[in-house]
Amino acid sequence: MTPVFPVIHWPYLLPVIFVVLGAVAVLLWDTFFRSRDRTFLAALTLTTLAAAGGATLSALPGLPGGAVSFGGMFVFDRFSGFVFILILIASFISVLIAAAQMSLDEAPAGEYFALILFATSGMMLMAGTRNMLMIFIGLEILSLSLYVLAGYLRFDLRGNEAALKYFLLGSFAAGFLLFGMAMIYGAAGSVDLARIASHLHSHPLSRNPAFMLGLGFITVGLGFKVAAVPFNMWAPDVYEGAPTAVTAFMSVGPKAAAFAAFFRIVLMVGGYAGENFIAVLWVMAALTMTVGNLVAIWQANIKRMLAFSSIAHAGYILVALVAAQRGEALATGGFLYYLLVYSFMNLGAFCVVVASGRGGEERTRIADFAGMGYTRPVLAAAMAIFMVSLAGLPPTGGFVAKFYIFSAAIKAGYVWLVVVAVLNSVISVYYYLRLIVVMYMQEPGAGVDEGAVAGPERVSSYAFAALLLAVIATLELGLFPGAVIEFALRSGVLLN
Repeated sequence: MTPVFPVIHWPYLLPVIFVVLGAVAVLLWDTFFRSRDRTFLAALTLTTLAAAGGATLSALPGLPGGAVSFGGMFVFDRFSGFVFILILIASFISVLIAAAQMSLDEAPAGEYFALILFATSGMMLMAGTRNMLMIFIGLEILSLSLYVLAGYLRFDLRGNEAALKYFLLGSFAAGFLLFGMAMIYGAAGSVDLARIASHLHSHPLSRNPAFMLGLGFITVGLGFKVAAVPFNMWAPDVYEGAPTAVTAFMSVGPKAAAFAAFFRIVLMVGGYAGENFIAVLWVMAALTMTVGNLVAIWQANIKRMLAFSSIAHAGYILVALVAAQRGEALATGGFLYYLLVYSFMNLGAFCVVVASGRGGEERTRIADFAGMGYTRPVLAAAMAIFMVSLAGLPPTGGFVAKFYIFSAAIKAGYVWLVVVAVLNSVISVYYYLRLIVVMYMQEPGAGVDEGAVAGPERVSSYAFAALLLAVIATLELGLFPGAVIEFALRSGVLLN
C-alpha cells in the first residue's frame, strides 16, 4: 500500500513558524546569555512579529482561493490572513505597552515575551483551521499562556486571584467546548468542518439531534472566551487583577481569535441548526450589549469599565455573526473591519492607563484622571480620541465599524436587533464621555491624592510609539476607510 502524505503549503505556514521560532529564540537567549536586557528581548519579539506580518502580507497577493494544508488542519485564505494581520498588530502593540509598564521591570522579561509569542501562535492556529481539534489545541496554547500572564507578578495578590479565577473558569469552559466537539464528531463522524457540512447536507438534522447539543456546548465554550453574556463573569475581575499590559493583550487578541473560530464554525455548519440557533445568537447579542453597557456605567475603576466595555463590544460583534448566518456578505467583512478598529482603540486606551502611572504605580481609578487635560495634555487627548471611537462617534473608526455591522444586520432583516444595538450605543456614550469630562472639567487632584497625576509630561518611547500608532489608525480608519474596508470585504469569503 502506497502511503499518502498530506499536502503542505509551506509559504502559508511561515507566519506561524516565525512566531514559534521567535518564542523559542527569546527563551534560549534569556536562558543562556547573561545579558538579559529587557530592551533587546522586546526588540527581538517585535522583530519576530514584524517578520510574521511580512510573511502574511507577502502570501496574500498570490492567494486566488486559498490553500489547505495537512488535510484541513491548517487553512490559509483571505479570512485567516486578515485575522493573522490583526492578531500580529495586537501582539505588536501589546509588547510595546509591556515594555513601557514599569511594574513589569523586575519580572523576568524573557518568559513574558515568550508567552506573548506562544499565545500569538495559538491564536493564529485557531483562526487558520477548519478542524475542530486544531481549534481546541490552539485555544489551549493560548489559554495556558494567558493563565500564566494574568498572574505574572507573583507577589501581587490581585494578580494571583485573577490568574486562579481565569484558570478555573477557563478550564470549565474548555470542558464544554471539547464535549461539544465530541458530540458533533459522534453525530457527523468527523472533526473537519467541511466534511461535517457535507454529512449534514446528506443527513437532515432531525435524524441526529446530537449535532444541535454539540453546537450548543461549543457556543458555551467560545462564548466564555469572547466574554459574552452569560459567560462573562470572569472578565471584570481578571481585567482588574492582571497587569495592565496583559489586560490590554487579552482584551483584543484572544477575542479576535475566538470570534474567528466562532465565525468559521457558524458559517460552515451552523446553518444546519435552523432558526432556533439563530434565535439563541440573537438573544445572546442583545443581552451582551445591554449588560455590558449598563454595568459599565457604575464602574469607578477604569480597567473594570473597559472590561464591561469589552463585553458590550462582543455583543456588537455578535450582531455581525447573526447577520452573517443569513448569508449577508457585508456582515463578515464588517466583522473583520470592526475587530481591526476595536484593536487599535482598545489597546490605545490601555496604553494611556499604563503611561499615566507614576513611579511604577498604576492609576486605575477614574478619579485619578481628574485634570489630566491640563497636566498631561498628550495622554488626555489620546484617551479622548479612543473614548469617542469606542462610543462609535464620528469621525473615528468606531463609527464606521458600527455603521457597517448595523447596515449588514438591517439588510439581513434584523431591524429590532439593530434598534437594541443603537440604544446601547447611546447608553455607552455616557460612561465614555464621563472620562473626558473628568479629564477636562475637573480640577487636578480632585478625588485623588495630591501629585497623582500632576507633574511634567513624561511618556516612554515604547508608550509613545504605541499611542502614535493607535491614534493614527483610529482616525485614519474613520476618515479614510475605503481601502481597508474593501480589503475586509474581500476577506469575508471563507474557504470551504
